[in-house]
Formats: sequence, structure tokens, C-alpha cells
Amino acid sequence: MVDCLAAGADTGTLRPDLICLGGVVQTMAAPGPVTAFAVRDGRFVAVGSDAEIAALAGPGTTRVDLAGRTVLPGFVETHVHPHMSGNAEADVDAGVTACPDVDTLVVALAARAAGTAPGQAVLAAGFDDTLVADDRGLTATDLDRADTTRPIFVRHLSGHAVYVNSLVLQAKGIDRDTPDPEGGVIVRDASGAPTGEFREMPAMSLVVDPAETMPGPEDLDASLRRALARMASVGVTSFSDMYVTPVMIDSYRRLQAAGDLTLRGRLYIGSGALDGFDPAAAAEDLSGDTLTVGGVKLISDGSIQLHTGALSEPYHDLDGCHCGEMAIPSGDLDVMVARCHAAGLQVAIHTNGDHAIDVALDAIEKAVAASGRGLPNGLQHRLEHVQTLREDQIRRMSELGVAASVFVNHVYYWGDRHRDRFLGPDRGGRISPLASITGAGLRFALHCDSPVTPVDPLFTIGTAVTRITRGGQVLGPEQRVDAATAVAGYTSEAALLVGEDAVKGSIAPGLFADFVVLDTDPLSCPPSAIKDVAVLATVVDGRVVFDADTDRPFIP
Repeated sequence: MVDCLAAGADTGTLRPDLICLGGVVQTMAAPGPVTAFAVRDGRFVAVGSDAEIAALAGPGTTRVDLAGRTVLPGFVETHVHPHMSGNAEADVDAGVTACPDVDTLVVALAARAAGTAPGQAVLAAGFDDTLVADDRGLTATDLDRADTTRPIFVRHLSGHAVYVNSLVLQAKGIDRDTPDPEGGVIVRDASGAPTGEFREMPAMSLVVDPAETMPGPEDLDASLRRALARMASVGVTSFSDMYVTPVMIDSYRRLQAAGDLTLRGRLYIGSGALDGFDPAAAAEDLSGDTLTVGGVKLISDGSIQLHTGALSEPYHDLDGCHCGEMAIPSGDLDVMVARCHAAGLQVAIHTNGDHAIDVALDAIEKAVAASGRGLPNGLQHRLEHVQTLREDQIRRMSELGVAASVFVNHVYYWGDRHRDRFLGPDRGGRISPLASITGAGLRFALHCDSPVTPVDPLFTIGTAVTRITRGGQVLGPEQRVDAATAVAGYTSEAALLVGEDAVKGSIAPGLFADFVVLDTDPLSCPPSAIKDVAVLATVVDGRVVFDADTDRPFIP
């Protein structure tokens, strides 16, 4: 039986603009696939069989033969950093593939410096100290070999550390007498002198001045356009930008005014931008189909691979007493969460370590108790990453009504090292415990945290299903989920997490006509093949925003 909107079902006046027939349409709204659907004015108006949908067509309806291809709802990416991702494409690639060792990176930085104006900063992104052959972080001495006349900034892959050369240390007045700021770490050598590495935002802000490192408006907009194009190419139709500042919001406004905001953006105000800024007013101002303010992002702790994630028990590879630290002290976090909750804003709290999860849940519990009410529209506060989430914390999240946005890509990219190095076999073996999360009925979604890992929902879905690490081993097989659950984490469940399930996340009448066309059905192919499923077309509001075959357009 066809499922359709009454307004367009039987009348001769409201015929579909587009019908797609002959496919495997996984609606994520009902069990089992259908074969066809219809779109009018940017919304789905009917789903059903080929015959039922074909009967709705009028003289002006465009017909597309899916030819057995698979259609899913457009992917809802719940945690990315588009401007940072786009910027990284323009920076020196410090990743291990391009620069497998420190010497190679120094050569690349020197080459970029040679083509950079005197005094202008040289920027690089993607360095991972535990993957390079040297197995260590960078020092100012390393970077001085590349250039001593221009400031050099190399961002760690996690985004939680930066490495600078001696020129930056001198310009910022950083020496052995500079104290570590609360929540941040100035890495020092055996004599106590700063090495040039700064971990976490409070320390990074000592040396990183946005005026020096943030692109101007034109370059910032170009970075955003690059990120939007990349996301569209992998099937993303909606995304949550998880740390925006007023400058970034202006960039979004410019693209929206120019008609270049091709995907739907949900913006989370960064905690560092809260002073003198009213998120509630911004949420009221930016409220529409393509651009909204979703809430506030709080970074409560750091990165496991930098030993700055806040754990309840010591790191496996250190001296037996170091547990990391909170980037936002518990009292300050309480105040921030209470302020946001009182304003009806969803908080998304970065929590890698299990101690940070405890502190975040304490803050949420206090805020809800003080207000005597929950968030509007059924929203739930959310915890980001939840790498080391314990079973008792899952039960507490269920009791408090707190959602989990899971960075399951950690399993592939860092799972081997978490098991063997940072966390040990027990804690490392169950990072990103998705089966436990879904088994408890928590509201959840998956994400990639680009540019920390590449945006690629099908890769992330495949990782959730297989839990295969970079080293080719299965990490914590009991935490694997089936393909339907993993796909829901990028479609129907992801839309629910951000409170937009009434308009997206499924293929159903009345919802936005946002969908992705694939060459293979990830719900039925072998788990190991999910990561290789190809995106053929991405459609937002019934308009193609990515087409893999420009010679034979998806919509003629």
C-alpha cells in the first residue's frame, strides 16, 4: 500500500516534481525496503511500489529509473568541524601518509615556508606523534630546521595539541617560568624548558592567536565550501558543526546569502565564544530549514592519545598515577551547563575519559534538578565521543535521559594503541561500546569528528559493524552492532539525537527530500564491504548536490 500525503495522492493539481522507480529504497521508517518514492517542492510525498508511485505522475513529473540501485535517507553527520576541515586541505599535510617521519615533515614545512611571505605563519595539520616512525612529538628545535623567520604552527591530528617553533615561543614570551594554565599542559624537557608542544585549549591559546592563524573572510568561506563539497560527495545532507565562533557564523551567513550553503547546518556555539555572546538569541535568529543553532559545545577533557583525557584510573603506559585532567573544572562546567539548560539549549559535552563522563553527568543532573524541567521539544543533552564509557555510566545516562554521539572511528584509527599502550587490554578492548549503548536503549548517533578522521559515513558504519582496527584485528567483538543499527546511527537515530526527526532522517511523506543513492545496499552486503559502498548521488531538497557521473546526471 502506498504511503503518501493526502494533498498529492489523488488530485490532478499537485503532481510530484520527481518520481524514482525501480530501486531498493531503505526508508529507515518502516521494516523492509520499498522500490519507489515521489518528491514535490523539496519534500517526500509518497513511498511505495513502482506501480503506485508511477500512477501519481503528471505531464511535468521527472522520472528516474534507479535500476536496482539503493537509496537511503541522506546521512546526518552529528559532529564535524567544517571550517577546520576545509582549512586543513589548504595547510601542509602533516599526516603519517604524507609525512611518515619528522624529517619528511620538516622538508615539507621548509618548502611551504619558501613560498610564504615574510612574517606570515606556516600552518600544518594532521600530525600524530604515535604513528610517525620517530614515535614522538615535535619540538621547536625540529620546526626551527624548517624556518626561523616565520611562525610555524603544526596541529596535532586530535586537535588537542599544537607544536610551534622558537620564533613563536619568543614572540609570546613563553619560557621555563611560564606556569601551566588550568586545564592545559606546556610540555617541557628534563630541565623544565618548554619544548614547543602545547596541549589542550588553555595552553594552546597561549601561543595561537586567531588573528595570526585564522584565515580572512574569503579564505574562510572557501574552506567552508571545500568542506561542504567533501561532505556531499560521501552522502552527507545535514551536519552539526561542533564548535562555532561568531566569525564562523558570519561565514555561514555569507554562504547562505550567496545561495552556496548546499547542505543543512546545525551550529553549536563553542564554550570559548560564550562570553559576551547570547546563544539563545542566536538560536532565535538562525532558525530555518538550512541553518539553525543547535546548542552549545563544551570541551570538558582532552585526548586519550595525548594523555589528557580525564580517566578514573591511571593510564596504562605511564607511571601508574597519571589520570589526565579536566579542561573545564567541574565547578565551571556546572555553571555552563546550568546556564545553557536554563536557556533551553542542548549541551554537547566532549567526554573522552570516564572521569570526564562522570563530571558531565553530575553537571547535567544538577542543572535538570535546579530547573525542574527538561529541554524543549524532547531534546536530550548529549555526550560526545564517550570512548571509555562504563556500563554503570550507560545506566546513569539512561536514567538521566542523556544521549551518546559515538566516535566509533577510534576503533579503527587508534584501537590497537589504546589496547596495547594507552588503556591496556580491558579498557582498550571496549572503547566506543556501541552495542552496550544501543542495547540500553540510549538515544545515539555516530560521527567522524572531521578533520580528526575523514568524513565518510559508510566507512564509519562499516567500522561499527566490524570493529576492525588499523592493524586488522577485531577489537571488542561483543561491541559490534548489525548494519541496520549502524545505518540508523547516521540517519533516523542521528536525526532524533538533534531533535529533527520530524523533518529528516527517514524517507517518509512530509519529510525533507534528502537522500543518497548508493551502488550497493549496506544493509545486505557483507560487513567487510560496507566501507567500499560507493556514493553515486546526493540530493538535498530534491536537488542534486553531488553526482558521481557528470556525463549521465542522476536527474536528467
